[in-house]
Amino acid sequence: MSASRPFPRLAPPCTAILAALVFLLWALIGTSWFMRSYFGLVTPDQVVFHLQHDGLVEADSHMYWRALRCLAGVGGLTLLSLFVLRRLRRSHRLPLLAALGAGAVLSVHATVSDPCEPESDGGDYLARHFVDPGRVSWRAPASKPDVLVVFVESLDQGYTQPRDMQAPLLPQLTRLQDDAQTLGRLHNLSGASWTLGGLFSALCGVPLQPVGVMSHHSYDHATQFYAGGHCLTDVLAEQGWQLSFYGGASLKFSGKGHFLQEHGVARRFGLEQWRQAGLPVPTRGWGLLDSDLARQAWADMQRPRRADEARMSMVLTVDTHGPAGARDRGCETGAVRATDEDEDDVPVELMRGALRCTDRTVAQLVQRFVAQRDGRPKVVWVMGDHLNPTPLLDADLQTMAGSRTVFHVLARYDANGQPLPGADQRREFTHVDVLPTLAEAIGLRWAPQAHRLGLGVSLLAEGRPATLIEREGMAHVDGRLSCRSPLFQRLWLNAI
Repeated sequence: MSASRPFPRLAPPCTAILAALVFLLWALIGTSWFMRSYFGLVTPDQVVFHLQHDGLVEADSHMYWRALRCLAGVGGLTLLSLFVLRRLRRSHRLPLLAALGAGAVLSVHATVSDPCEPESDGGDYLARHFVDPGRVSWRAPASKPDVLVVFVESLDQGYTQPRDMQAPLLPQLTRLQDDAQTLGRLHNLSGASWTLGGLFSALCGVPLQPVGVMSHHSYDHATQFYAGGHCLTDVLAEQGWQLSFYGGASLKFSGKGHFLQEHGVARRFGLEQWRQAGLPVPTRGWGLLDSDLARQAWADMQRPRRADEARMSMVLTVDTHGPAGARDRGCETGAVRATDEDEDDVPVELMRGALRCTDRTVAQLVQRFVAQRDGRPKVVWVMGDHLNPTPLLDADLQTMAGSRTVFHVLARYDANGQPLPGADQRREFTHVDVLPTLAEAIGLRWAPQAHRLGLGVSLLAEGRPATLIEREGMAHVDGRLSCRSPLFQRLWLNAI
């Protein structure tokens, strides 16, 4: 009997190269699956921006454990693949590697979507429509109102319309919408599809774009990035308002604290500041949960002030952050309270509880703010910061006609605490329209190009001038604004 032909073996350098290649391909597949499973479809801007600005370092610790499990799976699949490859003949290795490479390409393609649709003439769409808030003449109202802006994490308008009307997900915020003013359908641009993107787009009137590419020099740019441009917070600070920001998560996340510091927000509180103050911030999750956050924000909002000092207070919640929300013990009742270990057991129930808690704490904060009766006019704006790719409770919600939209409500009160009239509207708008709308609601006026700021138009303007998406359609506008803009790069690198 002839000896069996041995399986071919690889030389050590070839083995190392092959192992690195196989690990890289499985890592691409695993990373894409991880992002798709927990965050849904993402854009290149989201990925690049979070890498540029510590968006992963300050993330929820739950995500690290999930990522480690994913990494362990990648390692196991890599070892299995190498074992199989070593036992295959050389002619059979290449097709297997090609199949693995095709799988990596398909996985990335299914996870990362680039919505950019450039202008046919190669022009800068943003520059064509942009009104620079730093280059208009401003006039403040004689009686400056106090302003409360609440950005609620991932708050979908659909949460106000559950299938089972006997089990409302947001009973108090839904009632606030009924009692105050809504302006139509707030659509989510790609550049506003994550937390800082939503805040930036609403306050600055343009969708957020990264500066440069991932390189040493782009990190240098990242430290200068927010020094340029002009936002609503800049205008209010220049006109005499004192601005404060209260967030449960770290101010380092995605450069949020740096952005606020560069744009007129003198007082900033995030995870690190709450810990320094001795508050029991959970070791897992995104930071200080909403029940404690609202309590601390309200306590700070009661600090002494001058008689002529107007204030703007911004709050950013965390409880309803994906993928499943957080259990907030400040909202729990009854003797039985769950332990940390079972927080991921029933994600749907966890998110329902997170929504109920955020609903209660935000509504209570608004009620306290309005009820001060201190002789100052007041403006309240509550909105979701962005939409999750797919709401976890999608099966609980009514089927909505058209695309999903972001929760929002506007309420205004005179110096006696009486609500000012404002009829609901049926407009189609995006985050960029929040800047001029909120500026006008506060009582600011500007010239030239009244009612227009950034890429937006005030929804309170007489004659109701059309928004960009009302004129050109959501798909067209989002496609154009998702492309790199030379004007954006110049503005936000402080080069002009």
